[in-house]
Amino acid sequence: MLPSLAAVVAAASLVRAQFDPNGPTQPGLPQGCVGSFPNLTQCQISNWYLGDTVDRCAPPGPYPVAGQQVYIKDPTNFCINLPNPESIFLANNFYSWNKLPTVVQAEGFVQSFCMGSYLPPGAKPLPQFGIRSAHVLKNFTVPGQHYIQIHGYLDCEVLGINCTSSAPGLYDDAGQYDDGPFINCGKEPYSGVDNSTQANPGMQHYVEMAGNGLYCMRVCEPGNLMAGRPCDLTQDTAGCEKFMKVQFGDGFTFTDLVTGEKSTATVSMPPRKTTTTTTSAEAKTSAAAASGTAAVTATTSKSGALKNGAFAGLVLIAGVLAAL
Repeated sequence: MLPSLAAVVAAASLVRAQFDPNGPTQPGLPQGCVGSFPNLTQCQISNWYLGDTVDRCAPPGPYPVAGQQVYIKDPTNFCINLPNPESIFLANNFYSWNKLPTVVQAEGFVQSFCMGSYLPPGAKPLPQFGIRSAHVLKNFTVPGQHYIQIHGYLDCEVLGINCTSSAPGLYDDAGQYDDGPFINCGKEPYSGVDNSTQANPGMQHYVEMAGNGLYCMRVCEPGNLMAGRPCDLTQDTAGCEKFMKVQFGDGFTFTDLVTGEKSTATVSMPPRKTTTTTTSAEAKTSAAAASGTAAVTATTSKSGALKNGAFAGLVLIAGVLAAL
């Protein structure tokens, strides 16, 4: 059976260049640009290495750009990158076709979303209950290879993303982000870590994966993107269990491998919704109006860790991401 005209048009639009001198312009990018990452066709033709190719759609900087900065402080204070619901490209190729993008389909079109009171420049609050669990591990045991990682469950429907993969545990088509350079068709070459005193001083790189209702991310010191290092770019499709050696479970916890400090935050979390469908109109209406709070408390197993009640009264400003 021949595909419908709408399907043909949609497929063709997915491989269009992200630059059109007569086309729309994404705020923050040069005239005629809707994305800041080379399209998949360009990368495949170049065997994923662009060499001296100049990115005419590179944002003006400084880098990492505002709105694409991540960090990990503890299980209730962190930022991750997700598809940008205000992206012109994603709107034209997914949202307007009543489809949700996967993380990998949104490469070059991300927005940082945060849980907690601190928002890096341009970041937005995570949708309430979009993150179902968070386990943070701080590993400063190897000089020059310090990293902090987080993993847990997410609610794909609340976050407005497509978490479908070809097989359980397969991340290649579920999605991954990192700050690899443009010349190597990096996933998010202008994103990075907020290394301010409120976030992760001394950190520069990150690797993030999401799919199948799971997510994980590491932030690392400079020089750790190469093979065998904590933020190894070549492992960004391996999956959280294999690459970060994690096991998924409920709860919000923090562990410091150097000090032995452990803490647990108790977050008020309603049961998951049984429905698995969200219409574009429903999601966009929720995004404009949603707000809420979650009661958070903390306990600790060693002095010097989080004090009891350290997170009490934390406000989680909600805003469901625009979906299809």
